[in-house]
Amino acid sequence: MATFLIDIPVPSMGATVNELTIIDLMVQPGDSIAKGQKIAELESDKSVFEFESPGEGTVKALHVRAGDIVPTGTPFLRMSTSDESLKHLTASEATIGTLPTTPAAPSQKPVQSAPATPLQWTPRALKLAQEAGLDPASITGIQATGPGGRVSGDDIALFIEQRKAGASSTDAKEFPKGFLSNSLETVCIAGIGYAVPKNVMSNSEILKEFPDRTEAEMIKLTGIHERRHASEDESATDLAAIAAQHALKQAGITPEELDGVILATLIPDQPVPSMASRLAQRLGMRHPLAFDLNAACSGWLYGLEVGRAFIRSGTAHRILVVTAELLSRITNPKDKETAFLFGDGAGAAVLTDAPGGHRLYPMALSGDADYYTAIQRVGGGAMMPMPHPEGHDKDHFYLKMDGGVVFKAAVVAFTDEIQKALARHNLKPEDISWIVPHQANERILKAVSKRVGIPYEKFIVTISKYGNTSAASVSMALGWASEEGVFNAGDKIIFCSVGAGLTYAGGLLVW
Repeated sequence: MATFLIDIPVPSMGATVNELTIIDLMVQPGDSIAKGQKIAELESDKSVFEFESPGEGTVKALHVRAGDIVPTGTPFLRMSTSDESLKHLTASEATIGTLPTTPAAPSQKPVQSAPATPLQWTPRALKLAQEAGLDPASITGIQATGPGGRVSGDDIALFIEQRKAGASSTDAKEFPKGFLSNSLETVCIAGIGYAVPKNVMSNSEILKEFPDRTEAEMIKLTGIHERRHASEDESATDLAAIAAQHALKQAGITPEELDGVILATLIPDQPVPSMASRLAQRLGMRHPLAFDLNAACSGWLYGLEVGRAFIRSGTAHRILVVTAELLSRITNPKDKETAFLFGDGAGAAVLTDAPGGHRLYPMALSGDADYYTAIQRVGGGAMMPMPHPEGHDKDHFYLKMDGGVVFKAAVVAFTDEIQKALARHNLKPEDISWIVPHQANERILKAVSKRVGIPYEKFIVTISKYGNTSAASVSMALGWASEEGVFNAGDKIIFCSVGAGLTYAGGLLVW
């Protein structure tokens, strides 16, 4: 029987859905597939479904990659078949034989990376580069801190010094060839700790409000089996203090020796004064600088960068960076978008100017305010400080999220943060030992793994037992993995996060 080529399209999911995320692909060119065989796992608007082949044949090429976000109706894969019922999918003569050897990048992205532009240099920087025998046009991964984002003389001087240091036998053993250590900009993470409430909240308990849903469905959607919820008499400061004490003990530092505390949270125990001040009082710190920081789920990484900058500038020598979230207090138990996602917890790290220890490199901080309304809690601020006496605005005091928008934005932004960290330090995916991401959603992390080419087994994932704990999630995942003895000296660890705002953060830690 004669065979012909067909292009199977990305399935349509209704008038309101115009693009899908490819979570995983189950076939590759050369595979023989049967009608009804699962060929991919797709996601749309908080729904996960299996894409089955409409007929039997042999896969000739893929038009997509795992992790891509693609419009519905566009070509998905090319197949040779003899099934006459699929004649309407026959590949166009104009495109037969023109497929690229690698699948095309996604045609639409909810978050666009800035286009690459040539670096601009100050005259002094150009002179120093030429004197060192370097071609400025060939230099990548250099920090540009001069006016208007230009490479300054200080930047190239540091770059040259790092190249010299990288040629030493010690660096050659520890780092891959071409690695930019930026050692003069790092600080030491001397201690790490985390804490969670004792009260475990199971999926079955939450499902009481949703009789039309099953636990298997919830696990498939989120990857979460359970989360922790604080008891009524437990405060965020209580958890923060436990995490901080663990970190201080590991660092061998007393609270009195700290110069300050930075606390990242989106729901402090009270608006004024800062929760950082309350924690400082609880720990017995002497005359500390203390303030709260709200970058939502990216908060702890923002806090690490602020603390690192304080130490590098000489403002402080030892900084405690803490995060604590009681999201159970602002999660609507009747909202199917958020009820299963959020949990409570805290994490902490002690940053010092010591020369040894785990080296924290500069974090890249950014965001996209176009997605300001994607995750928000309207009530509780100056515009709506208290609920209306009649209670008709109660929902405004709960955290709300547009799940479909956040999912797509997060997949692209997580990928971007990881790839930028690799580029900044001249690293390849295979150089990375671990990814410690914000624990947003298991499906997001799996899609990101496919996009960046780093195996999912290298992702530290704790969402199954702790849920999404916002700013606390990266610190808790790092603390858990450290306690488990997962890391080895010299491991290169990339942090990445996306939070309400939207806020983005990513960077490198060498263990």
